[in-house]
Parts: sequence; structure tokens; C-alpha cells
Amino acid sequence: MSTRPEQDSFVTCMTCKWATLMQWFENPVVAQCTAKGDRQVAASRRICKEYKKRQDEPQIQHFDSYQQ
Repeated sequence: MSTRPEQDSFVTCMTCKWATLMQWFENPVVAQCTAKGDRQVAASRRICKEYKKRQDEPQIQHFDSYQQ
């Protein structure tokens, strides 16, 4: 059992409510964080003090062009 508080645990953006998930072609899913304003690979594990568990199923926006 971990004694670390939740904000010191490893999490992924894929399960975070602040993440807008996007994928171009067959590349890894990218998370645009609305809390921090940065982009990360959504499946990468990290420690994040802004993390809040998503309550719904993640929706991934798929793009077939780098032009938006």
C-alpha cells in the first residue's frame, strides 16, 4: 500500500478530466491539457498535481491532416 498522496502518484493524461485527446494518423494519442496549457503523450506516466480522474469514457479526436 502506497503512503504517498494521490498528487505524488504516477498518472496518465488519458484518464484525466483536463485532457483533450487528439490523434494524427497512427501516431500516439496527444493530450492538450486545459489546466496547464501544454501537450503531452497521453499514455505516458507522470506525476501531475493538476490530475483529476475522468468520470466518462475518453473521446479521441482523429485527424488525417496536420492542417487545422
